[in-house]
Order: sequence, then C-alpha cells, then structure tokens
Amino acid sequence: MIKCKDFAPRITEQGPFGGASKYESFSEVVSAVNQGIENTTTQAINVETVVLPDRIGGTSDDVHGVTVSNGFHPVMIGQGITINCFQCGRVWYREYASPEKK
Repeated sequence: MIKCKDFAPRITEQGPFGGASKYESFSEVVSAVNQGIENTTTQAINVETVVLPDRIGGTSDDVHGVTVSNGFHPVMIGQGITINCFQCGRVWYREYASPEKK
C-alpha cells in the first residue's frame, strides 16, 4: 500500500494570545524529513515540497503551523482574501502488508 506523510514547520516561539511568532526554517523541515526516512522500516518512493494552507494538523506531538520565515507564502483566493500557506516536505512511501494478511 502507498501512503504519504507531511512534515511541516514546528512553532519555535509562542507569540501573544497563544499564537505562534516564530517557526522552524525549511532547512529544519528537511532535516526532519531525513530523520523520518531513516527511522522507518518502510520504503520511501518519492520526496517532494508542497505548499499547504495554515492550520493543517501536525505530524507529531509537536505543534505545527504557518511559517513566517523563508517558506511563507500568502496566497490570494479572491476579493482581497488571502490564506497563509507554508512550505513543507511530503514523503511518499510503500507500506507492506503483514505476513498474516498475504
């Protein structure tokens, strides 16, 4: 079975009212992708960069969100409305069925 996992920038500093004010750089996201690939027994098929909207779910127990660093991308969706997006890494991998299911 083919699956994917997203790696988004983690919040490194909390801002006022519980919001984020600083995030990991994209190079730190790439390091997390590399560690994720090394620490698994699945077969990585492809790695890509994707731009996703703010407020996606995290990929671990840490908090993830939009980045205001070099990966920040405000996207206009119409009539002056913008959505904050951020650059993350996506790993496509092959997960093998357990021997009992074959």
